[in-house]
Amino acid sequence: MSTVRFVWGLLLFAGLLSTASAVEVDLPKEIPDEPFDIQAARLEYTNETLVASGNVTGRFENVMIRADRIVANPESGDLHVEGNILFERGNVEWRGSDLDYNFINQEGLFGPSSLYFEPAFMSVDHVERVSTNEYLLRGATFTTCPEDSPHIRAYAKEARLVDEKYIKAKGVTFYVGKVPVLYMPYWRHKLNAGIFSFKLGYGSEWGAYALTKTTLPIAENVDYITDINLYSERGVGIGQGFAWEYPQAVGEFAAFYLKDQDPHARFDSPLIGDDRYRFKLEQLQNFTDTHYLNTKWNYLSDPAILEEFFKSEYRNNAQPENYLSWVYGNSHVGSEAFVSKRLNDFYDNTDRIEYSADLYRTRLGNSPFYLASENSLAHLERVYASTNTVDSAYDTARLDTANTLYLPQRYGFLNLVPRASYRVTYYSKTDAGNGGNDELRHIPGAGIEASLQATKILSERERWYGKGLRHKIEPYADYIYENTSISTDRLHQFDGVDELTDENKVQIGLRNVLQTKRDGRLARFIDLDLYTYYLVEKNEAKNDFDFLYVDARMPLAKRTMVDLEGVYDWYAGKLPYFNTRILHDRDDIVFSLEYLYEDSERSLWTPRIDLFPKSNVSFEAYARYDDNSNDLQETAVIGYMNWCCMRYGLGYHYYDDGEQRVMFSIGLSAFPEARLGSGL
Repeated sequence: MSTVRFVWGLLLFAGLLSTASAVEVDLPKEIPDEPFDIQAARLEYTNETLVASGNVTGRFENVMIRADRIVANPESGDLHVEGNILFERGNVEWRGSDLDYNFINQEGLFGPSSLYFEPAFMSVDHVERVSTNEYLLRGATFTTCPEDSPHIRAYAKEARLVDEKYIKAKGVTFYVGKVPVLYMPYWRHKLNAGIFSFKLGYGSEWGAYALTKTTLPIAENVDYITDINLYSERGVGIGQGFAWEYPQAVGEFAAFYLKDQDPHARFDSPLIGDDRYRFKLEQLQNFTDTHYLNTKWNYLSDPAILEEFFKSEYRNNAQPENYLSWVYGNSHVGSEAFVSKRLNDFYDNTDRIEYSADLYRTRLGNSPFYLASENSLAHLERVYASTNTVDSAYDTARLDTANTLYLPQRYGFLNLVPRASYRVTYYSKTDAGNGGNDELRHIPGAGIEASLQATKILSERERWYGKGLRHKIEPYADYIYENTSISTDRLHQFDGVDELTDENKVQIGLRNVLQTKRDGRLARFIDLDLYTYYLVEKNEAKNDFDFLYVDARMPLAKRTMVDLEGVYDWYAGKLPYFNTRILHDRDDIVFSLEYLYEDSERSLWTPRIDLFPKSNVSFEAYARYDDNSNDLQETAVIGYMNWCCMRYGLGYHYYDDGEQRVMFSIGLSAFPEARLGSGL
């Protein structure tokens, strides 16, 4: 099967998926503007008091109440509710027989109650809503088990539920059945976060293993996380960490240590000893939406510890990041102070200390001109692993400024944006072939962009993709000219700034957008951009035109998304590069497929399927297969069963290095955190 034929087949398959989901149309719910609305078998209104009785259903602001009888004062907002009460507010459910509540102040006194704050069930002797975001609970039992006699529960004499997300309690006792197993003087927990997870299995590299994780609060915003991992062939791994979450800051510190009984089970490297460890620190501090500090630091005992014991992290990022980024900006300017530093000398890296300040495209006073400016000052050092005896480290200080002046014009339907640019870059050191001296590079440039738009209503009917269909077409052309004073072989190479070369070409493109309405909102159905470059000066290229580039984002339906990007060589009639992602999300099946093709290098398929994810019995399967080399890189399958409040999982995982694992997991069904992925 040719690659081109495969591409069309993949698009056809995506279309079939989207058609299959066409029968599901979710209509938005309309909420009346009145502050309350009551329906009942009998309604009476006397002395500014409304009395409703018999199958009463009432909406009061954002609260729904069902009961046998409601006595309401619309002016004061006071409600007295009696008999078979169901109180619903957001994801909160409360059941009882007697309730006094004020829907204006959103405060009330609840008697003995049963509450459900997803995913927690609560049985409470007394409930009082003390503010719009806080409940006071007395004599409260918490559990995620829906049974009358839960297997696992916690009891607190007094607790507070804040923002319908957090529990803060004092004097908490945890029970398994009727047996108390743990007492905590203070407990704060996020309702949608797990507390304990357990995985048991056998791996070809680990032997029999048991992995446990416990998360407990030690302060109002800080959790204490302990991992105890037992490997029959490797030893005991201990992980200790802390996670914190404040209104403007989230972070995590994690440490892991293992006295490895067989450190060379997989890699016979002198860099690997029997003391295996890793330290990780992450912090995101938000000052405003455009002013924040983000940092990640990782220190490892050896280059193989992630691949052997944290395979999911390794698959996502084989070399962990070490950086600090401080960002400040507004609607006109953006700036960043960035530091990247290698902490382990068995990695290659570009160590960087850089400050950048950019002026976004901004109008100059009342003139018709707009200016954009990018500026950076950096010290850059390319360092190599200690095992690399061939390459030598090099460094430079670099000052770079790029400024572009625009003059937007409109002539009827035609948009024209001529521009002139000038870039200057100073290097304190250059390549040894250039004598290693300092150098000043100049890149003057010019260009003009032309574009137009045309739209047409194709349909006003409601179809499987949405209501109505509008086509917007945008042809465009962009002439690009740049002339650099220094060739790249005279400069040290660190990033894209150092790779800039002469340019004399025209980008020619056509963008097609199909728009529809979903849930009353304008939505894209297909956004397809096709473009190429005509080379005025070939600069060692063989042909007049560059490749054809394809970039598409296609939310074909509410539940089906297709993204693709690729490059087509029309002279050779082949695809040098193609990548597509398909996602289809339904209640009973979630399917995704990614296909990455690089000519003569890889043809990688990554399918994943989740069956019945919200049912008591569910299944997951995942794979990575390269049909270019006929290499099954990874595959896994696991089944889950919910029984009472527990979730049990049994599965198998295979890796292309020959490692195999059979695994069993157990945890609370309310927190299905054990999922397959790239390297469970």
